[in-house]
Amino acid sequence: MVHTLLLLALTAAPPPKDVEKPIKPLPVLGREPSIDGELKDLAGATEFKMPPGAKGASAELKVKAAFKKDTVYVGVTVKDDVVTDGDHLDLTLYFPGSGTTSKGVVYRFGKSGLIEGNPETAAPEWAQPMVKAVTRPDPKASGYTLEIAIPARALPRFQAFKQLALSLCADYADVDAEGSDPVLLSTCPNGEMPGGPTRIPDEFRKTLKLTPTAEVEGIEAREHGWVGYSKLHYPTWVMSDTDFTPQSLADVVLGEAAIPPESVALPIPQKLMLPDNRPIFTMLSGKNPYLKKDGCIDGNELRLAMYVVKGSVASRVLEWPAATCKLGRGMRFELSAEGELTIGYTNGSTAHFSWSGDHFERSELGLNK
Repeated sequence: MVHTLLLLALTAAPPPKDVEKPIKPLPVLGREPSIDGELKDLAGATEFKMPPGAKGASAELKVKAAFKKDTVYVGVTVKDDVVTDGDHLDLTLYFPGSGTTSKGVVYRFGKSGLIEGNPETAAPEWAQPMVKAVTRPDPKASGYTLEIAIPARALPRFQAFKQLALSLCADYADVDAEGSDPVLLSTCPNGEMPGGPTRIPDEFRKTLKLTPTAEVEGIEAREHGWVGYSKLHYPTWVMSDTDFTPQSLADVVLGEAAIPPESVALPIPQKLMLPDNRPIFTMLSGKNPYLKKDGCIDGNELRLAMYVVKGSVASRVLEWPAATCKLGRGMRFELSAEGELTIGYTNGSTAHFSWSGDHFERSELGLNK
């Protein structure tokens, strides 16, 4: 009797919170379609549910999507009694399980195809030319078809290990006359897909051959690589198209936010060597607290990030203050043959770290304050 009750309790228990409800993936096409505006080669694609049309709308919208290798293919049918230069369609893509700091991207299209650089939330400039789009006028009615190919690099930050749930929304602004207010028609009038997100098949990650570490939650594309963000929302893993140098690592991770140490008078070595001869590259970011000749700006802080590098892959091993009003400027950076790291500051304090095998750990032994 006891065993029966226990069995009933176990079978009635709710599933663990980290178990995801499976989402049906997008269909995988038999071959890569030709991006020519003709949607016949998207036969079998998932057609998304359309909510009721907007009040006063004279246009109709149909959206479907499919997948092949590392690319999302979208087919859009626009039926509009008057197609003007002011009409445009915004396609928004977002992976809701990729971290709280991840953002969606928006691509804007008109009757002639992709319009680069218009939406405030547009994708990075380098990503927009990667998107291929062709429109084809409808010979039977006023309107057109739009065929779009969005490769992996042009997608927003996606899940590193969880199922690749994707929110894909199309918003059509119908402007019938110059100077008139547009009538908006959306597949996601409440900001979310009716019935929930769709999903990219798991072979997407296999095709990309990414090898993120376990703490990575979301992976974000860069022009020449990939950055993995931890659950605490900071970059922790990086992969490049070519072997890293100190400069290329900073470019992939920080881009224009990277600060040359010499520009803020900090003698931070770009390269240190671990006992096993693996290099550690260091980059700098933040706001310089010592912009004033006399005094320090409270709240400003420069921080260093150290990454252990092996070819085209790098993992973060330490993130630490480089200059603050309390500590002063970091002026001594030494790594011993045994893997002991020492950082000394102008205000007299010294921080000590020991190499643990895959990261540096703070060591209180011999700590000076």
